[in-house]
Amino acid sequence: MNDNKKIIEELKESLPLTTANMLPPAGGDEDKTAPKKEASSTSTPASSSQTEKPSESGSFLTQEKEGLLSAFMGSGRTSSSAEPDTDTDAGEYPPLSTLVHGEIHGDDDFGFFHMKKNYPLTYHVGEIPLSLGLQCRGEQLALSACDKGLKDINPLKSCYIDTETTGLAGGAGTAAFLIGLGYYRNTGFVLEQCFMRDYDDEGAVLAYLAEKFLEFDCLVSFNGKSFDLPLLRARFVQHRLNDPFEHLAHYDLVHAVRRVWKQRLGDCSLKNIERSVLDFHRVDDVPGFAIPNIWFYFLDTGDPRALPGVFEHNALDIVSLGALAGHLSESLAASEGSAFYHAEDRLSVIRLYYKNKEYKAVVEQGQQFLDKFAIADDLRRECLHLTGQSWKRLRRFDEMFNTWKMLHEEFPKDCVGAAELAKFLEHQFRNPKAAAEICEESLQAIERSEGIAGLSGDYRVSTLRGRLNRLRAKI
Repeated sequence: MNDNKKIIEELKESLPLTTANMLPPAGGDEDKTAPKKEASSTSTPASSSQTEKPSESGSFLTQEKEGLLSAFMGSGRTSSSAEPDTDTDAGEYPPLSTLVHGEIHGDDDFGFFHMKKNYPLTYHVGEIPLSLGLQCRGEQLALSACDKGLKDINPLKSCYIDTETTGLAGGAGTAAFLIGLGYYRNTGFVLEQCFMRDYDDEGAVLAYLAEKFLEFDCLVSFNGKSFDLPLLRARFVQHRLNDPFEHLAHYDLVHAVRRVWKQRLGDCSLKNIERSVLDFHRVDDVPGFAIPNIWFYFLDTGDPRALPGVFEHNALDIVSLGALAGHLSESLAASEGSAFYHAEDRLSVIRLYYKNKEYKAVVEQGQQFLDKFAIADDLRRECLHLTGQSWKRLRRFDEMFNTWKMLHEEFPKDCVGAAELAKFLEHQFRNPKAAAEICEESLQAIERSEGIAGLSGDYRVSTLRGRLNRLRAKI
């Protein structure tokens, strides 16, 4: 670690780098978000949508964000008045083990800081007990993931994973300095956190994880398919270790969450799902933008006082995943979608069944949705579409005809419904004249509503007009 500190000092002398202990005192609102950490006043921030001027310290962070980051570096709390303690000797900082209840796994040459904690099954994340995760049903998780390979998921053989990294860009230069694992045992939920005290610890962390993953059949993550696993795979390759994920199924909750709640909530970040679905509200949580800087500050100064907040942030992510997976599984298992109280969520579940080709469930829940709920026109129209297509695939043509007829009567401008109804009248009833009348009604409704311009530019309108011309020639 002395070599690393020497390298950092040389870089600071040769390059115009801004370090955390050079940041100004806190001076802004805590709830504002910030861009990614910027390395130099001479570089352009990659993630910003507009150009930002560097502050007096040379950083591209705004003054408010610099102040907030400064507070985390100096005290580990979100106090707006905290400043980094630049006068404290590195040797006088408390050891990490006195701040986080963990220990060194391995030895000085090949080891890392390891924390392990047990949560009782009665522990609640908002309104949801952790015990629900132990009752996850593979059938419902496979449904939400649109992956039949997950039907045999065993909650006791599933590992929840989340990483805290040195940046969000990915690539060979990004490392996961804190890797959290969560898994169920019959008596509770176990959390393990593997922390790199510096880059030298990475090999020991990866070796431990490679052995640990042999205990599981499935990984559960939140956006892990796009971020966490590709990053970890790259680190295993760099350390010439075999890929430990090849034998593991992967249930990525972010995709399931979007399929069920995105239409209503829009924002499907884990924090918003916690608030809106689990009724869980974090208090004094370390903001994501500060986490890489906190670790770099620890490397630079040896000050671990802000690290407990990072450990807690990672722990909350993982226990939330356990509760969320259990809640989603239980909700999907409820009779006819009765656990979903919002019309948008109910329709999303019907859409989910359709995507999984479970057409019987679509028509059962769709019919109940249409009969018993007062819903907005756009939701009702989509439900009629899904129900009509499902009757068609079940080869229940009478029910299909009634559904398309209802859709055409309620939404005459709907070209898809008109085309389906016209096809049925032409080919099943052998009545091209009636089919042509349906097409004419829809085109006239569109023209009355949107004018001549409404009849051009939409391929569905063009297709319906082509069908009408063909039917007229056939009559």
